[in-house]
Amino acid sequence: MTAPKQHMMVYLKTTETCNLNCDHCFTNGKFGRKIYFDVDRTIDWFKRFSEAMPNKPDLHVEFHGGEPFLAPLENMQRAYDEISKYWPEASWGITTNLVHKLTPEKLEFIDTVLGKRIGTSWDPKIRFDNINQRILFEENVKLLLSRGVTIKLFVSLTRDVVKMKPIELLMYVKSLGVQEMDIERVTKNGHATRNLHIFPSNKEMDQWFLQMHKDMVEYNAREWFDNGFMENIYTKFESGFTKAGTWCRDCEQKLFTINADGTIAGCPNSAPEDHYGTIDMPIYDLLFSPKRIEIIACETAGNSLCLECPVYKYCGGDCHQLEWEGTQCASPRSLMMHLDNQKEILNGDFIGSSKKTEYSR
Repeated sequence: MTAPKQHMMVYLKTTETCNLNCDHCFTNGKFGRKIYFDVDRTIDWFKRFSEAMPNKPDLHVEFHGGEPFLAPLENMQRAYDEISKYWPEASWGITTNLVHKLTPEKLEFIDTVLGKRIGTSWDPKIRFDNINQRILFEENVKLLLSRGVTIKLFVSLTRDVVKMKPIELLMYVKSLGVQEMDIERVTKNGHATRNLHIFPSNKEMDQWFLQMHKDMVEYNAREWFDNGFMENIYTKFESGFTKAGTWCRDCEQKLFTINADGTIAGCPNSAPEDHYGTIDMPIYDLLFSPKRIEIIACETAGNSLCLECPVYKYCGGDCHQLEWEGTQCASPRSLMMHLDNQKEILNGDFIGSSKKTEYSR
């Protein structure tokens, strides 16, 4: 009998530094170590990882950083070429800030290696030091879209974002023309630990997500683009699948982050400080590292207060990296309670009518 196929993700950090210095970032921004990943050791790790997996999982490799495009492009190309020999079915991606010149070589890499698909990060104020950086970002988005590239916009949920009306954010993303958006709640890692003022409270996030849902209903915004964060919530009530996105509670079991210095961790947010092995370790020693097992156990255990929550059956505890504030978790609890109360009408197109407004024209 064949075991079910597993899914695995590897964040491959090409460098620890960046051309930007965002206050909310879980890396150390431009103060991160100016080093590049070791291509040969990385290839060898993927080879040994493949050999250690008799039932080879579906694999996604994400070039990450820092800003991954700061590394020599020929090194990234060679890593892809050689790793693909051992993982021919793997998918590949990149998360880049797009505040850099998209050279013909980068565009070719996006078209071929990345299959015309990228992720990019955004927030309204912190990311851009000046208007020229914002213009460069938006021009790069337009260029990529004109070339048929699918763009997923990762919105960093800082206090500045929460101060925006959700409909304002939705309208901006629509105006950019990107096909997908996701919302990333900020964790207290890296540069963010020195900038606690940028964090919204859990209560503020909770109310903001509820308002986003109401705005999406009123303006029929679910049809504008794929809103990954909200779709992961809606699917809990539409199909009963509760483990999508950050609600899986098994991230640490199915992902690795290879830091540019060759240390290995799980979640990329805490990878610089919470690494539990190195790229040179035997694979089984890495998999059964005591620290890795401890991190997995902590993620699985969750907070006992979750058991008292009326929507725990949908939420499952949410991301273990997000801190509680007293009895207030970082999950969109009010939204899930609202949807739970309304679930008798959640059939198909429950998100609302195609009401025409000044926003939806």
